[in-house]
Amino acid sequence: MSEEKKIVLTKKDVNKVIARWYVSNEMALNFERMQSIAFTYSLVPALKKLYPNKEDMIPVLQRHMELFNTNATAGGLILGTTLAMEEEIANNPESMPGEAVIAVKTGLMGPVAAFGDSFSAGTLTTLFILAACSVAQEGSMMGLFILFLGSMVTLVELILTTKLTYTKGRSAIKGIMSSKLMKDVIEGANILGMAMMGVLSASMVNLSIAFTANFGESVFSVQEKIDGIMPGILPLSVLFIYYYLISKKGVSIAKLVLATLVLGIATAFIGLF
Repeated sequence: MSEEKKIVLTKKDVNKVIARWYVSNEMALNFERMQSIAFTYSLVPALKKLYPNKEDMIPVLQRHMELFNTNATAGGLILGTTLAMEEEIANNPESMPGEAVIAVKTGLMGPVAAFGDSFSAGTLTTLFILAACSVAQEGSMMGLFILFLGSMVTLVELILTTKLTYTKGRSAIKGIMSSKLMKDVIEGANILGMAMMGVLSASMVNLSIAFTANFGESVFSVQEKIDGIMPGILPLSVLFIYYYLISKKGVSIAKLVLATLVLGIATAFIGLF
C-alpha cells in the first residue's frame, strides 16, 4: 500500500480504545472467554478505521474473541501492541498472519498480569486504599478523594503503557518484559505488595475482649492477659480463620460480612467484645 493511502490511527482513535477498555474490562468477564469480549469491544473504533470493508473486519473480530485475561491497567502493554500489529496488517496483509496477533496476546497475558497484579493492584492500589481508610477513620472526606486519586493514577498507567507500546511497536514490549530490570521490579513489587497487605491487615482488623471481672480491689482483664502472652493474637486469628474459610471452604465474602455483622452485634450486646 502506498504511503499516501496508508491508514494511521490518530490519538483520538487510540484514546477511544483506551476509554472503552478502562470502562468495560471487567463488565463482560466470564469463564469461557474471560475478558475477550471487552477487549474486542474496545478495539472496535480502531478496527472500523483500519478495515472500512465490513467483510474484512469480521475475521479480525473473530480472532480477538479468543480467550484473553490479564491485569486491567497494565493490560495497556498488550492493548497498544495489538493496535500496532493490527495497523501493520491492515496496511500490509503480507507482513504477518493474523494468528501472530493472537500468539503475542496469549504470550504476554501471564507476564503482564504478574506485573500488573503485583505492582498496580498489589502495591499502588493497596497503598491508596490504606491511606484512604486511615483518613476516613478520622472522619475526613479526604478519604474519598484519595480513592479517586488512586483510580486516576492507574488510569494514567493504562494511558502511558498503551501509547508507549503502540508508538514503539511490538519490539518494545518484548524488550520491556524480558529485561532483567522488569524481573527485579516484579519481584520487588510482589514483596512490597505482601508487606502492604500485612500492614493493611494489622491496621484495619481490630478485636479485643471487653469482659472484665472484679476481685475486691483488683480488676481481672482477659484482654490484658492475652496481650501479655502475645499482643495482637486475636486479630491475627480472625484473619487466618477468614482466609481459611475463603480459600479452603469457598465461603463467599458476602456471607462472611453478614456473619461478622451478626456476631459483632450479638457479642457486643452481651458485653463479650
